[in-house]
Amino acid sequence: MRSKNVLLLHGNLDIWVFEARNLPNLDMFHKTIGDMFSKMGNNGQLGNMTSDPYVTILLAGAVIGRTYVINNNENPVWMQHFNVPVAHYASEVQFLVKDNDLVGSQLIGTVAVPVEHIYGGGKVEGFFPILNNGKPCKAGAVSRISVQYYPMDQLSFYHHGVGAGPEYYGVPGTYFPLRMGGSVTLYQDAYVPDGCLPNLKLDYGMQQHAHGKCWHDIFDSICQARRLIYITGWSVWHKVRLVRDDDSVADSCLGELLKSKSQEGVRVLLLVWDDPTSRSILGYKTDGLMATHDEETRRFFKHSSVQVLLCPRVAGKRHSWAKQREVGVIYTHHQKTVIVDADAGNNRRKIIAFVGGLDLCDGRYDTPEHPIFRTLQTVHSDDYHNPTYAVN
Repeated sequence: MRSKNVLLLHGNLDIWVFEARNLPNLDMFHKTIGDMFSKMGNNGQLGNMTSDPYVTILLAGAVIGRTYVINNNENPVWMQHFNVPVAHYASEVQFLVKDNDLVGSQLIGTVAVPVEHIYGGGKVEGFFPILNNGKPCKAGAVSRISVQYYPMDQLSFYHHGVGAGPEYYGVPGTYFPLRMGGSVTLYQDAYVPDGCLPNLKLDYGMQQHAHGKCWHDIFDSICQARRLIYITGWSVWHKVRLVRDDDSVADSCLGELLKSKSQEGVRVLLLVWDDPTSRSILGYKTDGLMATHDEETRRFFKHSSVQVLLCPRVAGKRHSWAKQREVGVIYTHHQKTVIVDADAGNNRRKIIAFVGGLDLCDGRYDTPEHPIFRTLQTVHSDDYHNPTYAVN
């Protein structure tokens, strides 16, 4: 099914990876000692050791889908569905059948569907031979797949915009359904002084955009929470001051504020990335290469009712041992949210969520003026964060 005709796919690909049959057993030739020990039974005998297959879907060299790994199975059944937005120049959609190893993976073979066969919108479905270097990887080795292309002009939800018409059902594939009556507030920087930025005129007779004070609003929302305060972050530092321009605010340090709210009965949960280079073991402490204060923040809340979970980045069981180690060391969690309950009137509560680049830690308090050194004696007196230059 090879083809060299390159065409532009701009729309959605609807893909099913159903199953594969008669796969070769690569384990007896490629498995490492670690793999063999992991598959030994309790009696010390080597168990049923065969390929651990999964499928990676490629378009123009980009991975657009991947199935889970099925261990020790030469006739795996995945039954996995992928609906993928695409905008790629490509000659074929490739299905790479691989054998998962302790370190990396081995290519079993490939099924390639020429783009010209799906470009007209027809569905390509069936059993196809799995080839390796143009030859069957094993006699009778096949994979059952389905591919159908929907060009952009057939996808009506891309043409009418969000919320247009009573038939709009929201962005497809999202976890939560579309809800009406929501609103959004846009912020620039952690703090914007009054009059610092020009007013923005909005279309359709809407009121002028008022530049909000992001960290002020976070502080007020936390203070007014009655049920819950949920915070996720790449870094959360308990010493960070949220309000720095109002002397009437006695203490706006995040840690003390969260402790106070938890003592009022508010459920306070923190989910923070666990930097693998920061440790606190038997009194021996390391700050970590990224200086995220994760261990420091955990210790600060240790004997309070604030619950803190330091969460490392985990690749998942479908990846090889080497890939899991790589992901845990190199990659981080970057979710940054502050979620609280708020007054909705008529004795009701609602949810407010601050999302985006909201690292509540040192080195993040900024204004549109972006000062570098002139505020080191004022608003940044205890908040200097520069890994390159030290300042006394």
